[in-house]
This record gives sequence, C-alpha cells and structure tokens, in this order.
Amino acid sequence: MVLAQQLDATELDALVRIAEGRGSTVSNHVASRLLTVGLVTHMDCVAASHARLELTSAGLAVIRSSDQ
Repeated sequence: MVLAQQLDATELDALVRIAEGRGSTVSNHVASRLLTVGLVTHMDCVAASHARLELTSAGLAVIRSSDQ
C-alpha cells in the first residue's frame, strides 16, 4: 500500500482536489500515477476522462492519514 510519506506534495494536493470533485484540475501525469498506484479510479459513468476520478478506499485512507 502507498503511504502518504511516499507521495510528493503535488500528488497529495491532487488527491485532495479529486476528493473535492475537482479532478479536472489534476494533470494527466499525476492522475496516471495515482491510478497506477491504486489511489484513484475512473468513475463508471465517464471512464475516458480523468476529470471524473474518484478516490479508492486506499486513497481515502491516505487523505485521512495526511490530515492527522
């Protein structure tokens, strides 16, 4: 599992933006990295656009742990 310490500030910021529903503001490069490590997934309704990303349970856990 990817821990918050293994992510850089840009990736953590991207997770926050995705959690807030602003996935369209995340660069393709960062979105691809987060998809690869399993922290986000494409929403079923719009799988072709990184604008419709959502956190996985692992991504949510990273957000929660980074808040503490």
